[in-house]
Amino acid sequence: MTPFIQQFFELKANTALKQSLDRACDLSHFKQVKTRLDAGEDLTKELPQLKKLSKKDAQAAIKTLIKRCDTDLNGYWTLTKAAKAKVTAMHKSYKGELAPRFNVSYQFATKLGRVEIKITTQGRYVFTSVDAKGVKKANTELALREVEKLLSMAGFAS
Repeated sequence: MTPFIQQFFELKANTALKQSLDRACDLSHFKQVKTRLDAGEDLTKELPQLKKLSKKDAQAAIKTLIKRCDTDLNGYWTLTKAAKAKVTAMHKSYKGELAPRFNVSYQFATKLGRVEIKITTQGRYVFTSVDAKGVKKANTELALREVEKLLSMAGFAS
């Protein structure tokens, strides 16, 4: 992996992790509210906005907020369209951990073959690896340079 690609994705991961920590707090809060609503607790004193909603509507709103948080957590890993990358992001939260763990894959279709950048996180630790199995060994560096160009163009587009 080239230093540019390594730094680009480490910066991307650190930015996404910072955003994810805030959103994970929101997600935890919404899940607690959902649990309490499901138990029949009256939360109108703590959350006055619930006075305007029926119990059924409040539960539907909380479910929507939980789904939105999940979508946002994966959305922090996207790149601009100029990067021409297929992004797959999955997250998993473990009890007792503040930050969700992510497995993210960026697939780039270069002229020389497919290059995949994989990012795995645990807490604040980020592990980045390259999979260039679709590229002949002699052309690996050229394919990585092509990925660098795509990432540079994406940087100018954002």
